[in-house]
Amino acid sequence: MKLYGLVDCNNFFVSCERVFDPRLEGKPVVVLSGNDGCVIARSNEAKRLGIPMGCPTFKIKEYTDPSVVVKLSARHVIYRDISERIMTLMRSEAEAVQVYSVDEAFFRMPYGDGDKRDRAFAEELVVKIQQGIGVPVSIGIAPTKTLAKIAAERAKKNPSNTTRVEVLIDSDQCRQVLETTPVGDVWGVGRRLNEALTSRGVTTAWQLSQLPPSLVRSLFNVNVERTARELRGEDCVEIRSVNETRKSIMHSRTFAHVINSRSELNDAVVSFAEACAFQLRKEYSVASEVVVFLRGDRFRDDLPYYSNSAVAPLPDSTSSTMTIVNAAVAAFNAVFRQGYFYRRAGVLLQKISSENNRQLSLFDTGENDKQKQLMKAVDRINTSFGKKAIKLAPQVAKGEWEPKQDYLAGQDSDLRIYSGMIQPLAGPIKKIDIDL
Repeated sequence: MKLYGLVDCNNFFVSCERVFDPRLEGKPVVVLSGNDGCVIARSNEAKRLGIPMGCPTFKIKEYTDPSVVVKLSARHVIYRDISERIMTLMRSEAEAVQVYSVDEAFFRMPYGDGDKRDRAFAEELVVKIQQGIGVPVSIGIAPTKTLAKIAAERAKKNPSNTTRVEVLIDSDQCRQVLETTPVGDVWGVGRRLNEALTSRGVTTAWQLSQLPPSLVRSLFNVNVERTARELRGEDCVEIRSVNETRKSIMHSRTFAHVINSRSELNDAVVSFAEACAFQLRKEYSVASEVVVFLRGDRFRDDLPYYSNSAVAPLPDSTSSTMTIVNAAVAAFNAVFRQGYFYRRAGVLLQKISSENNRQLSLFDTGENDKQKQLMKAVDRINTSFGKKAIKLAPQVAKGEWEPKQDYLAGQDSDLRIYSGMIQPLAGPIKKIDIDL
């Protein structure tokens, strides 16, 4: 029997913070979005206090005493690094791993016997990730990926399941689970689809699975039909073990407040373009088109609203920071309008292809190869000494466009970090004079 597994990291952002600060264990912790605007991750303790996902930071006091909640600004670079470590460990242990999101990945079960060796394999994988990375995970096992998502959610939310592994293959068990699963909780069913299904009397996953596939397709589309079939145990979505080249890469930011300074916005665009180029090189890809967009604040009635974007085609596909930044600045100059206030800006790379399949120009001078070697040297230095050790001249030290992070962790003098391990200090550091 072909079976799928889904590894789902529990409260991922909070768990990452607890890796670096074990004192957060057992405390209500929330991780805040960019500019500390709203809650994007909650510990189980914070969930029990009633703090909802997406809750604005200033409204936490409506649910509980804000002093008892540990608020942390998001550190996505760290979360991404821990995610890559988890996925690397999974690839060394499991077959056909397909990364679905930063905290989820599907894989193919090695034995296909469901509740025997596959369960033991999954339980061992949970332990390895917990011990090797420090992040708790749950695993769902089922004949389809949609059912595996439901099984993983049950494993995560069931406190009596100490193994954090849920197997969903028995037909009677599947029916019982689907009858208690709201259709809005099914993978792929969004708010609008949920409203459409509910208006037709389909309120549970079981009811959706029992609809005739032809009727589902006629009422909705082929994707909803596949979801219904998968709920019935029909495998409709195959796992792809080969990572496909992304079609686009984007870096953008909503600013803490509106900005009308040309130099500040230009600096932000340069920084975003530089980040896009670095990500492009990490994925061994090249791009041939750069898009820059600027957005005003449509909620401010006291300010004129302006929104625009520009596309800058590149003469040759490249991952060179300098080439991409030059194109981004040219696009920025084309869309910037003095006198307007901007709340969001971003850079998007398009027409991405593999570095090995880069189409050379007929009049190629070899300049791209020189840029490639230069970028390798810059990346090595920035990896060793910090991502801003070498930066382009147009960037200032810190601009108004930088995210607001009033609750940034890692600034506590009571902690010392040794090779990723955190140890509390026994007392204050004393100066020691050493004679050489």
